[in-house]
Amino acid sequence: MSSAPWTVGRYVVETLAANGVDTVFGIPGVHNIELYRGLEFARLRHVLVRHEQNAGFAADGYARASGAVAAAFVISGPGLTNALTAIAQAYSDSVPLLVIASSPVRASLGKRWGVLHELEDQRAIAAGVTGLARSALSAQDVRDHLRAAFATLRAARARPAYLEIPLDLLPEPTPLRPERFARGGGAPPPSPASLAAAHALLAEAERPLFIAGGGARGAGAALRRLVEATDGYLVTTVAGKGVVAESHPANVGASLPFAAIQELVAAADVVIAAGTELSETDVYTTTRLAMSGRLVRLDVDDFKLADQFAADVVVRGDAAASLEALAGDCRTRKGWRTASGAAAAYRARVEAQFDAPSRARLAAVQALRESVPADGVVFTDMTQLAYLGNYAFPAERPGLWFHPSGYGALGFALPAALGAKIAQPQRAVVALAGDFGVQFTLQELMTAVELDL
Repeated sequence: MSSAPWTVGRYVVETLAANGVDTVFGIPGVHNIELYRGLEFARLRHVLVRHEQNAGFAADGYARASGAVAAAFVISGPGLTNALTAIAQAYSDSVPLLVIASSPVRASLGKRWGVLHELEDQRAIAAGVTGLARSALSAQDVRDHLRAAFATLRAARARPAYLEIPLDLLPEPTPLRPERFARGGGAPPPSPASLAAAHALLAEAERPLFIAGGGARGAGAALRRLVEATDGYLVTTVAGKGVVAESHPANVGASLPFAAIQELVAAADVVIAAGTELSETDVYTTTRLAMSGRLVRLDVDDFKLADQFAADVVVRGDAAASLEALAGDCRTRKGWRTASGAAAAYRARVEAQFDAPSRARLAAVQALRESVPADGVVFTDMTQLAYLGNYAFPAERPGLWFHPSGYGALGFALPAALGAKIAQPQRAVVALAGDFGVQFTLQELMTAVELDL
């Protein structure tokens, strides 16, 4: 390690590097310059963006494409408030985004002296859009809060984490040295009793249907075996798109907004919902998704297991582990799908209802699929073409199509695609945005040109 002075700012940056962070997005300023002084020692890559919101979006795209924790540095006050929309998007979509901000000097905090960038409670502003928001008042606080932040970022359901460090604390000398924080144990294993109850319902089902969300992305093989063994249908949310290849004859895709698929869900006598919120933005309808059958929910999030869709059976734990357990003890039978027809028949019913503008968008999405390499990644914005693409863009595996589903922030596509391209330069990356939404973050084209992306 270098013999240069160890400040709190340097400690922060080197601790990030010790815990697997290799790229930071942000804008340097007088108020966070001590973080930037540490970059050369930790050898972290820094990406200079044009707006703090885009630092958050680009870090989000980096995390989605790589699966790693991504970081953003912002200044106090307007730096944080500019980034809030991006942090909220990451919160809604369970993205491991770490945001580190400066704050005014300690003596002024909460006193309304009118110092530059003053907020009544900067930490509280970040708390509403993060899984953890902490304010450090000492070097030991910084260490403790970073440990807690990485626990949040690596949790079974990741959430963004926020840490603010006062302007006068960042340059202070510290004896602390970076450490690699221990990883948690992840989601608890599903209980045998809950699995037995879920299996009993599934064994009796004559018309089983599976709904897979983003929490089931690692469970594709088990989910496919279950769907095939039970002769059921599979519907995904946009976040679960590609968990099983969309060419599979049981997979009707990310199609919950359409009447034909809502009728299919209503006809099922058992619905297995794995790793999904079953939220308004999953269904995109003004009415509650109707289910006449029994509901089994598999999720790591206790809040999701007790929300508006009360389940007959709750299985708390990693969705992949739960699906593996169910698939390992499931008898093969023929029934509903064999009698009713493959998923293609339901897709045809969906597309038969498309109006002329939707058919034009469908053709555009099909042309996009033909133009993008099989492993190419598409980041979309809140725009009509993307809404149709959520359903119509064929995804044969997860991680090919990313949409700002939960929070619905305009301007997401371009900076998120920038971050993804930095994370995986060997892959083709596409930003799909509307003519108005792209103007929210268009300045990051300059960043892309500077980086020769």
